[in-house]
Amino acid sequence: MLAHISAEDLRRIYLDFPIASCVIGRDGRVLAHNREFADVVPTPGGDVAGRYVADVFGAVVMEATARTFAAFDQGAQEPQQEIGLFGRVFIAAVRPLRDEAGEVTAICAALTEITEQKRLETRLESANRELQAANRRLAEAASTDALTGLWNRHALEELLPREILRCRREKAPLSVLLVDIDDFKKYNDRYGHLAGDDTLHAVAQVMAGVLRRPGDMIARFGGEEFIVVLPGTAAAGAIRVAESLHKAVESLAIEHASIAGARLSISVGAACFSLIPANTAIGEIRSMLIERADQALYAVKAEGGRGIRLHWDGGSLPSSDGQLLPAR
Repeated sequence: MLAHISAEDLRRIYLDFPIASCVIGRDGRVLAHNREFADVVPTPGGDVAGRYVADVFGAVVMEATARTFAAFDQGAQEPQQEIGLFGRVFIAAVRPLRDEAGEVTAICAALTEITEQKRLETRLESANRELQAANRRLAEAASTDALTGLWNRHALEELLPREILRCRREKAPLSVLLVDIDDFKKYNDRYGHLAGDDTLHAVAQVMAGVLRRPGDMIARFGGEEFIVVLPGTAAAGAIRVAESLHKAVESLAIEHASIAGARLSISVGAACFSLIPANTAIGEIRSMLIERADQALYAVKAEGGRGIRLHWDGGSLPSSDGQLLPAR
């Protein structure tokens, strides 16, 4: 069918083709271009025929043109590429023009503008990042106690079973501490609930500062109670952490005139498995740890508070500064 189309008709078709295109010679000059291409180049009149690619588009495009000629000379094909020109974005497709002997004499380049698509992609990517950040914030909010800044009970219920499973798999010990602020109701009654909230936050933060290992976790268990999860920690280590928590809270020197000693204090009940039983359900292990720590805490409270008691798979015993096992 092309045999019936004159050279002039072909020229008009090329000039009016709706995609910007140009022909580049081996010397790096623009041999011809259509009207759409003229609109791409910010040149008076838009006519760049006869000018060097380096002068029109810069050295980077000139280098790419040289690489393209070299690829075509070796019989290779050049894939479409995304390029930026004059503040706009295009997909560039190139094809070789050959003489009768099959030698590459020039290349034809077609430019399809995708500026608006790229802007939309950028906005969508930005919106997606914002959405992901918002989801992370929501997840953190759902797992964080608003008053103390610690993990909440929901986060605990997700983490503790995983740590039990991991410690069982690694044949590592696991300890849990239940911490209660002594006579906190009396504190609220005397100093008011706002002061009580401030104190809860202060105690929570100073205890969180005691936990230095990445795997350790402290969460608000409810009211003035906190729970500490210590993966890989045996009985001796649990007692040492409990004593460090005591000292940290004492260092706050918060007045509590309604109790003996007149300073805010805590009681700690600890439970430890030196080895997680292999034939016991994870949920049952979780319940046993918390129940045993609660029993130990109750024993401390029954003795007047301000103490530590450990319930472990070797029995129940009070802490003793002079009889601690090796540090964890």
